Amino acid sequence: MEEEKQRAAEQAKREVIQQNYTNLSNLSKGSQVNFAIPFFDVFDPRLQDYGVPVSVHGTIVYSIEDMDLFHSVNKNEAFSDETFQQKLRGTVTKFVKGVVTNAPTDAQIPVVQLERKILEISNLIQQYVKPQVEQLFGITVRQLDITRMNIDKESRGYRELKALTADLERERVMAQHNAQISNFNLQNDLNQEQLKMQSTLNLDTMKRQQEMQLGGQEQIQDMNLENQRETMRIQREEMQRASRLQTEQTFLGAHQANLSAGVLNNATDNGINAFRQQTQMGASMGLGAAPQMPGMGGAPQMPGMQMKQATPQVSYMVGVNGQQAGPFDWNQLQQLVSQGQLTQQTYVWKQGMPNWAFAGQVQELQPLFMNAAPPQMPGMPPMPGV
Repeated sequence: MEEEKQRAAEQAKREVIQQNYTNLSNLSKGSQVNFAIPFFDVFDPRLQDYGVPVSVHGTIVYSIEDMDLFHSVNKNEAFSDETFQQKLRGTVTKFVKGVVTNAPTDAQIPVVQLERKILEISNLIQQYVKPQVEQLFGITVRQLDITRMNIDKESRGYRELKALTADLERERVMAQHNAQISNFNLQNDLNQEQLKMQSTLNLDTMKRQQEMQLGGQEQIQDMNLENQRETMRIQREEMQRASRLQTEQTFLGAHQANLSAGVLNNATDNGINAFRQQTQMGASMGLGAAPQMPGMGGAPQMPGMQMKQATPQVSYMVGVNGQQAGPFDWNQLQQLVSQGQLTQQTYVWKQGMPNWAFAGQVQELQPLFMNAAPPQMPGMPPMPGV
């Protein structure tokens, strides 16, 4: 009886195993297993003191296409469909976690960019995990994808790493800027040196040609040398002209400042003189109820008195040696005319003019070039009887 029970138990065990293999063999059409790896720390090589929590979710699609290979690999295992998937899920989780943990070092993927680099991570997992799983389980992995990766952005490690990368980015930008400036200066020095060498070679070539050539060739050599000298002379003149222009611009700036100061002083003097005249008039009117001064209170103007003509309100730019200067008001323009800096053949321009024009052609500036300047208003004569 005991032997029969033992044989029956072994037969039942064999039937269960056979049934499991039968169920697994039905997986030849493919089966999918989802896996989810909770948050685990991933360390960036630049900040080893703080780990950044990362979670990974994905799927694996597999099939059993060679049952003999499957039985050979798993001959010591009594798998059911559920237990097989549990073991497969645990193995895939281990391998995927290892790939993600080493990605910042092995693949140079920054931790803060893991979420955006999900395709690169999936490719790494395909290359490393797929062959390992196929060899361990005797199955064919049709697809192994990472569907989602999450970074705990509230963690201290993420905040520390984000601040570090921001500082490194600023340093990188500054280093790149300094490198560009250094390259520019180096290239400029090389160009200047090349020009010097080329000039020296040209001079040496002309000298050798002069020594080697005879007759008519000597004349050609002389012409080439003269052309070279003329070119150098023109270059020197251009440099001198540029220096003169810079000096004239500096002089015009200083001159304009002096003009402005002179206008301010004239305005101050005119105000003081007007105040003195008003004081004298008040004093005269207060003496013994004297009769009203002629010219006051609507009476005819005192003989010899002239009202000072208002200064035109203008603002012109002036061209000097091909460079524009200004703007200048009327008093400043008068001083330029008196100093010979502004003539009727000088180009001028102001707001509203379509183009630059000669000063002599601008109607508004004609009084500047009149020979006779208006006489200065004479002082007020003393009142009769005072």
